[in-house]
Amino acid sequence: MHCLHWLWLSLLVLCLFWPQSPGQLIRIPMQFQASFMASRRQHRAGRSSLLAKYNVVGGQEITSRNSGATETLDNRLNLEYAGPISIGSPGQPFNMLFDTGSANIWVPSADCSSKNLACQHHHRYNSSASSTFVPDGRRFAIAYGTGSLSGRLARDTVTIGQLVVQNQTFGMAMHEPGSTFVDTNFAGIVGLGFRAIAEEKIKPLFESMCDQNLVDQCVFSFYLKRNGSERMGGELLFGGVDATKFSGSLTYVPLTHAGYWQFPLDGIEMGGTLISQHRQAIADTGTSLLAAPPREYLIINTLLGGLPTTNNEYLLNCSEIDKLPEIVFIIGGKRFGLQPQDYIMRAMNDDGSVICLSAFTLMEAEFWILGDVFIGRYYTAFDVGHRRIGFAPAA
Repeated sequence: MHCLHWLWLSLLVLCLFWPQSPGQLIRIPMQFQASFMASRRQHRAGRSSLLAKYNVVGGQEITSRNSGATETLDNRLNLEYAGPISIGSPGQPFNMLFDTGSANIWVPSADCSSKNLACQHHHRYNSSASSTFVPDGRRFAIAYGTGSLSGRLARDTVTIGQLVVQNQTFGMAMHEPGSTFVDTNFAGIVGLGFRAIAEEKIKPLFESMCDQNLVDQCVFSFYLKRNGSERMGGELLFGGVDATKFSGSLTYVPLTHAGYWQFPLDGIEMGGTLISQHRQAIADTGTSLLAAPPREYLIINTLLGGLPTTNNEYLLNCSEIDKLPEIVFIIGGKRFGLQPQDYIMRAMNDDGSVICLSAFTLMEAEFWILGDVFIGRYYTAFDVGHRRIGFAPAA
């Protein structure tokens, strides 16, 4: 299951891939969204998708590289980050959501129904146009809050930058639920979690990169910019980390489980007071939010002076934002603070007025989800080979 976000209409871009000499980063130009303000409906949709994604979860420094690839990420309203890949021979381009909270890769199929708006609004994979297409025969289905995305599995070549992954199993979506994907700027999803959470236990794309010796280090890392009108929204680096994108050194902690990117969270402080200890957390690039267990959700939003709504939102006074406290996450014995401008989201109300919303949303479970609100502030290294995750202040 996956976290998805509602976006305004996207611009079409041409993504070019070309050979590079070893050691160079591949920086691919991306489209951008000129408008910064997300609607209140989009924020609500993000919360609904997040809850659907995790409703089955149990209460459970590398500074150099010789080769790798960099995906430059498109930031849409600080709600999602996407980048290009191609599938097939010759390559068919797709703009994709890179999601550490899932593990499958899928794109819309050319065989999708003409009545399915989500398919029609995006580029579709045409298996008959690829000389390297291999049918799999198995069906796949992935449940979302608004329905089930379904289709058939296949194998083909997947290219990201100069990294060419052979024989990758992926989903060809023939049925997409309702309006979930209609207005997204991504056609499909590249899951960057572990095989344990993949549908049909399919080998994830990055595991294939490692097994095929396409990267020197079995590490990928995210640098996310948080200015929603930023043309270049950041980058995803396969094969290591980029020390120019963070300050100091990375603080690594071991994973609790190699399924989601789950790790121990020592504690949380607010205004100098410890309000939580000994929790688990999941780093998820597929959500913009900070999802908290019920107790912390209530404490934090109450102390922020938020006004609760019937939609589990907390409204705050936009003129009082600068007076709110720093909220500190303690990970690996180090302090990672978020300022009010990090955890308060501005949104456009239905009547055109601007409102301020808390990024802390309710998770009916005893663990945290740290989405792009946190990852945008802290460069994050996902070390598959050593089963650990690292954080450092983003440059």
